[in-house]
Amino acid sequence: MGYSQSWLAVKGKTRAEVLDALELRETGTREEIASSPIVGAELSAGWYLVVANRSEHRLTRDGVLQRLSVGCEVITGDVEEHVMVSAAGGWNNGHRVWSVMHDGQRSVKHLETKGDLPAAFAGIRDKLLAQQQAEVEGENAVDHMFDVPVELAKTLTGYRHDAQAPTVHGTPFEVLAGDPPSLFKKLFGGRRLNSFYPS
Repeated sequence: MGYSQSWLAVKGKTRAEVLDALELRETGTREEIASSPIVGAELSAGWYLVVANRSEHRLTRDGVLQRLSVGCEVITGDVEEHVMVSAAGGWNNGHRVWSVMHDGQRSVKHLETKGDLPAAFAGIRDKLLAQQQAEVEGENAVDHMFDVPVELAKTLTGYRHDAQAPTVHGTPFEVLAGDPPSLFKKLFGGRRLNSFYPS
C-alpha cells in the first residue's frame, strides 16, 4: 500500500482566506494522520497546509492555484506511490514560478524541471542522483529520484507526506469540508473549486 496524495501550502494569506478561496470550511474534528478526504494544518514554519487524500486532486489544478496564489506564495506537492510519480511546484502572485516532476514509469532517472528553480534544488537532485547511480538495477531497485520533488517541497515548507508534520497544534490535521453553493451561485453561476459539490 502506497500514498496517493496532493497538497498545497500557502504563505502570505490567513487560514480563513485560504479556506474561503478554496470554498472549504473547518469541522472542528482533528486527526493525527491526514486520512480524511481533505484536511488542513498550520505548519510551524508559517505555512497553511491543505492535503487531499488522492493524487491530482482538483484543488491543485492550475486554475485554482493561479487564483489562490494572487498576493501570496503557494507550494504544491503530489505523490502517487503506486506508479512512483511525484511532483512539486511553486506559484507566486498568480503565476507558476517552477515545477519538478519525476515519473518512475518512464525511467528511475527521469526528472522534468521548468522555471526558476529554488536554490535548494541542485543539492537535493545531485545527492539523490548519486544514490540512484549507485543503486544496483533490478526488480527491487530503489527509486531515489522519486524523492527529488518530495524533498524539495519539504525543504521549503517542512511538510512531507510520509513523515510527521511540523505543526502548530498537537493533533495536527483538522478535517475540512466543502461549503454547499449559495443560492446566489446556483442562480447566477460561479465555478466550484472543490470536489464536494461539483459544478
